[in-house]
Amino acid sequence: MTFQRRPMHPPAHLRPSRCGIAAALAAGLLLIGCSEPPPPAPEPTGEDLERAWRVAVSDDELDQTIAQIYAMALNSHEVPTVVVEYDDATAAELARSLAEPAPELEQKPTDQPTGDPDEGTDETIDDRYELVLARTMPLAEEFDPEGYAELTTPAADSDLGPAAEPAELIDLVEAQLDEAELLAPSTAVLSSSLLITSITATSYEVDGTEDSDLEALAESCRELTIGVIAELPEAGPLLESTYGCLPEEIRTGAEDELLELLITAEIDAALLTTSHPGTQEHALIPIADARRAFPQDQYAPVAASRIAEQVPDVVTEISAALDDEALLTLRRLIYGEEGLGPEDAAIYWLVEEGLLAEPEDWG
Repeated sequence: MTFQRRPMHPPAHLRPSRCGIAAALAAGLLLIGCSEPPPPAPEPTGEDLERAWRVAVSDDELDQTIAQIYAMALNSHEVPTVVVEYDDATAAELARSLAEPAPELEQKPTDQPTGDPDEGTDETIDDRYELVLARTMPLAEEFDPEGYAELTTPAADSDLGPAAEPAELIDLVEAQLDEAELLAPSTAVLSSSLLITSITATSYEVDGTEDSDLEALAESCRELTIGVIAELPEAGPLLESTYGCLPEEIRTGAEDELLELLITAEIDAALLTTSHPGTQEHALIPIADARRAFPQDQYAPVAASRIAEQVPDVVTEISAALDDEALLTLRRLIYGEEGLGPEDAAIYWLVEEGLLAEPEDWG
């Protein structure tokens, strides 16, 4: 399914300024300021749609939003691009398929004549999608299970947990790609934090600074009821082995469910993704997973080798701009019943960052 662009009229308090925030990113790679960003390009149609690059993405809403950001940026740089959602495969599976030689390539007759005016020249066409938006940890698991297992086995003399260093995940994935290329990953590292309220922080003398990590609660851990997202089934053993933290009780559930339990004091802490918008909304205090007990990875586009050299620099610029603050902003934009759809959130963020000019219909 392709997302269709709709006119967006953001609320006044969310309206971006016409000039983006001036900032230098990635050692001068990107300068965002008042330098007349390109206007939003229309959705490809006709011949442009036929030759458009397709960005394959899973059915996750944040993934779709980030895929739309890359697609819109490419469109604004005269590279027709559309986003296509696949609900029957993970992003890692889509990337693996893209990285393998196409089993059967379509033979497409061209208009170029040969010696015989009745004959044409067949052109080999790979009709698969050209890009996939994925995360580096599932990519590593998909492409090299044994190598990933080695990366996530803690050394006997280390106090670190089993999570791989994000840079190591990138190296592992790149080593396995033959027919595809891993493009620049997002600056943001997706990780988990233990969220607590200010009351709990005061009770257990946690200062709440950026240097606070889970070790600060190790001695008090046996008194706590901790909520954990269902995607982290081994959270209890990981807390105990990495931090010496064995909670009194562990409850599992969806992120929003655990957040509600936390703010109503039915649990003492919740292990959620660091970029969850409820952290700021409820003034919660995040305690970092400094010893890497839990997974850490990054978003990265995977490009088919056949188009990798044609990818414009704007893709690298987008990856550099997608830092921790950007992910929090995007999640806030799409959060809740009144949240924006992926496409509207993407265009809002691009305008706010000075990467696209404000659409005329924002008026």
